[in-house]
Amino acid sequence: MLPDKSKLVIALSLFLIGFFHFSMNDSSALQQKISIYLNGEEETDWEPQFLNGRVYIPVRLMESLGSKVSWDATKQTVTINADIKMIASIPEEDVYLYALNKENNFYKDLVVSSKGVKKVYEWKTIEKITDLPQLYYVDLNNDQKKELVIVLSEGHGTGFSVQNIHIVNPENFTEYSIENPLDIVKKHVATKIISDSEVEIKIDGKVSSLNLKNSSFPERISEISFENIINYQIFENKIMAIVGVEGAYLQHIGYLKIEYHFKDGTYKMKNISFSQN
Repeated sequence: MLPDKSKLVIALSLFLIGFFHFSMNDSSALQQKISIYLNGEEETDWEPQFLNGRVYIPVRLMESLGSKVSWDATKQTVTINADIKMIASIPEEDVYLYALNKENNFYKDLVVSSKGVKKVYEWKTIEKITDLPQLYYVDLNNDQKKELVIVLSEGHGTGFSVQNIHIVNPENFTEYSIENPLDIVKKHVATKIISDSEVEIKIDGKVSSLNLKNSSFPERISEISFENIINYQIFENKIMAIVGVEGAYLQHIGYLKIEYHFKDGTYKMKNISFSQN
């Protein structure tokens, strides 16, 4: 059940949610009555508004915003089929995360609610209960105000675990950018295969030479990849990305640890290191 807060006007547009897109250039059409149907029932106490060619609908507590929204220009009708699900929360901070849609084992079109104010983001995350989103409400940039961190799962299986991260200012719902860990690896890490069981990891000129002969690898090392393990941790108000270093499928070599800091309005790499454990 959603928190009991006041009405919120949500813009239902192609840009924001991708449900529908239309323009109203005919001034006489703007004066016609717009009907709203929620789950097949007409809602008579709502008054849609037009602004810059978009329909704005007052949505009570987000319970009425749903998985499918359609606009019938001929009948002047907005139809909403609602199916909201809460998938993560920090109740003590009045922070909640909802999913509007579910498709192919993913929750899509996620709603962030903070102190009763809500916004829809075009994010997705795996629906499995073992991979539900992780929420953190911490001061990451030392401005004495807390940021909302949302860690979502893109995929999880044997030898594969990939997450993505979103950092939101809960005061205005703007999203901070964060440097992609794979871009960081590309800039700062070089690898070299010395022999069937020897590899070299070089980070900004610092070399780690590894002999993997006793690591029970089923095959020789023929490649080094970083794409299969990307996880995030929040520790002592800092963001850490953990990137797996692999020789091939299930050939674990070690981990790259990337620590971030806030600089020039974005979260960038502060340092990067390699560990076999």
